[in-house]
Amino acid sequence: MYTLQDAQEQIASEMDQSATAPTAGGTDWNIRKNALNRALIDYENSSDWDNLKVVYNSKVTAAGFATLGLPTNFKKLDGFPGIVWDGSTFNEFPVVDPSTNRLYLDSDKYVNVFTNEGDGKYMYIHASTLSSGASVQFTYYKSPQSLASATNVIECPDPTFIVQRALYYIYKGREDGRFPEAKVEADRILARMIENEASRGLAYKDRSIQNQLEQKGFRIGRD
Repeated sequence: MYTLQDAQEQIASEMDQSATAPTAGGTDWNIRKNALNRALIDYENSSDWDNLKVVYNSKVTAAGFATLGLPTNFKKLDGFPGIVWDGSTFNEFPVVDPSTNRLYLDSDKYVNVFTNEGDGKYMYIHASTLSSGASVQFTYYKSPQSLASATNVIECPDPTFIVQRALYYIYKGREDGRFPEAKVEADRILARMIENEASRGLAYKDRSIQNQLEQKGFRIGRD
């Protein structure tokens, strides 16, 4: 497991020629921590990553139309929510834009995902016969854990990208001439991660399924 402490030591090795990271909580530590968290956001938003995919199981507490609070790290759904809506019948509910709810009947089954400012994200389940205690399951993409303390683990398959991207932001902020090189290296690592993500191992049943670009001869991360 690669932690914030490890990343701070890697940055110190390059920038300070020191094997020791700055003192935790000090100015240098916090500036570099902020750059690392910014790099982590870049990683999160650059692709749909398998390691950020989570299976969620819950139950509703009210019968009829219900609102379900979503996890604080929820980013977006990966598929249709599966709901045992009447206590015994399972269906996959389509996700509908809330602005189109008026187009559906009270008997229709669907969900909305929305955000209440300052109050998190919610899933509204539209099923007039929804039973209290009905189970809900779906897969979603989460936001990686923010790096706050030295022991926080970096949720990235290749943490060297986080380090290299952070170096780019630090060098750029200092108008250091090394920032273009740092960005090129970070982009190279990112391209390699995306290519590896698209090349599934033998254990995956769907590993040989090609997307439209690959069917035309393109290789993800290379072309």
